[in-house]
This record gives sequence, structure tokens and C-alpha cells, in this order.
Amino acid sequence: MISVVANALYKKEDNFSTMNPIWETTTKVRAFDVDANGRLKVNTILDYFQDAASNDAERLNFGYNEFVPKGLFWVLSWAKFEFLVYPKFGDEIKIQTWGKKQFNLYSIRDYLLLNSKDEIICRGTSAWLLLDSKSLRPKILTHLFPEIKMYESKEALTDLPQKIIPFPQTEIIYTTQVRYSDIDLNQHANNARYVELMLDCFDLEYYREHVIKSITVSFNSESKFGDQIQLNKGSEIKTPLTNYIDAKNLNTNKLVFQALVDWKYDS
Repeated sequence: MISVVANALYKKEDNFSTMNPIWETTTKVRAFDVDANGRLKVNTILDYFQDAASNDAERLNFGYNEFVPKGLFWVLSWAKFEFLVYPKFGDEIKIQTWGKKQFNLYSIRDYLLLNSKDEIICRGTSAWLLLDSKSLRPKILTHLFPEIKMYESKEALTDLPQKIIPFPQTEIIYTTQVRYSDIDLNQHANNARYVELMLDCFDLEYYREHVIKSITVSFNSESKFGDQIQLNKGSEIKTPLTNYIDAKNLNTNKLVFQALVDWKYDS
């Protein structure tokens, strides 16, 4: 599980009835946000979502600045994203996020990416754990803060967290080391960086012929500065457009993350 700054659900306040439960912001796709094919990078889309979640957290007093003094912090445990249309350089896009519901120990947060016509072009959902900073034990958010109100009537995806089963055969793609630019505020490699490592398991020619349809990822353990990370990839004959990827921390011998990447041919 990877420590991160962002996440929020909804704290009941005097003005909650007039507060929009959805955080929304707009931006334009910048030149350095697109890949060699002119499409917005997958990891950049996830950066947008994480930034929106962080802003929503601070707005509703459930972000990093509010929880750390209370000895609490969020970790992202699992996420799934579906990519319908990839925006291009100069396109105006809208990002939305909201806290959806409590599912067992997990706080579920959803996301939408929309184009200038308010058409959905990407949707996602994520599962977060609230941990005690001393014991590292999970806390149930709605037990600690019964005044919380969530926005259950709106769903981007209906999926809920589940275990990712490894493919029977994988091959080592490459090995890398956690560097300064990978480290976030919590002194660990940021989960967004893991998505970049995953994307680098495929060559440029593959990206010219395929686009990612969906990503499901489970964040299993942390990695720190200097750790050696081994990326492994697998596929099966019966599902050639689905890849399994995992990252192994060679210093701890633990899996850092597991992912399923579904592709489609670029039309």
C-alpha cells in the first residue's frame, strides 16, 4: 500500500447542504502532457485525478494537513480506470471527483474526465485505507467520523476492490532504482510513478498500434529511495490483449504492485 497525500470523503458542516459534493476543475492539455502519438498520457490522466482528489480533500478538511496532526493518513490500495477517448494537445477537459461510499475497510472514491462537450472520455474508481500512523492499523472512516456524508447516488464505475491473480508465466522486462524524483511527501515512491514504470514495459511500436482500454492496479507495499525494482510482464494466448504486470522490490522481496492492462487496436 502506497502512502499518498490525496483523498477525501465528506465532512458534514453547517453549509454542507449548499456545498457541491463533486470537486470539479478544468484545464487544457499541454504539449508535455501528450505522448509520441499526440494522445494525453495515461499517467498524466491519473495525475489529474490525484491532484483533484487532493484539492477536494483540503476543501472538505479530510486532506493531508487535517489528518496528519491527528495521527491518520490515507493509502491508495486499489484502482481501476477505463479510457474511452484520449484527448489531444490543446483540448479543454474537465476533471471531477467525489467520495462515493464505505466498502468494508475501504473508502471508495470515483473520478470522471470529460471533454468540452461534457462527454465522458475516462472514468475511474479507487479504494483507500485510512491508517493509524503509529500502529499502521486500518480505521473505518465512518466509525471515526459518523458525521460524514458520502455521495452514493453517482457512480463512475461499479467495480469494487478485488485481488489480482498473477499470470502463470511472466518475464523480466527491466530493473530500475527508486530515485529522488520518485519520492513524495511521505518519503516513499509515489503511486503515480508506479504507473509510469508499468507503461514503460511496452515498446513504442506497440503504442503505435494499440491504446490502453483499461487499467486495474493493486498497490501492495511501499518502496523507498535506493530500492531496486524489477518489472515483470505476462500474457496468455487466450487473452492476447490483456497483460499482467507486477513490480518486485528486490531489497524487501515483496511485490510493490500488480496490474492488469487491457488493450484495444488503435483505430
